[in-house]
Amino acid sequence: MDNAQAITKQVLQAIENQDFTAARALLSDDFKFSGAVPVPIGPDEWLGVHKALAAAMPDFSFHYQPKGGDENNAKGTVQVGGTHNGTLSLPIPGTPTIPATGKKILNPVEHVSAKEENGKLTEYVVEHLADGGVVGIISQMGAAVPAH
Repeated sequence: MDNAQAITKQVLQAIENQDFTAARALLSDDFKFSGAVPVPIGPDEWLGVHKALAAAMPDFSFHYQPKGGDENNAKGTVQVGGTHNGTLSLPIPGTPTIPATGKKILNPVEHVSAKEENGKLTEYVVEHLADGGVVGIISQMGAAVPAH
């Protein structure tokens, strides 16, 4: 298995297991997440969003499927989802706090790519879909999606 693909899987599995310390150890200090957010965010902001998602959906999963790449670049798909059994309080200005609904959340399949350098992810890009990302999750929970 290529290094980028292995590290991408390790990061996503650590987040699913709510082991944010392990996930952070695999992200470079200059890591950037983009595509599903208005402006790229860094590693701590990205993990902060996932901590909030894990609190709201303890069974949160990426449903990651590897789709190729090379030693330093991974490609794949995700279909994020989980059961909304806790309060969602995202660290994103303007997003609503959403009490548990018990709803099963499942976003559409989104293409992702990641870059690896020196054993750490430096970039993670998610395809922007109108009904994907955090917007898709919030709308499936039945809350109004904030305007950007």
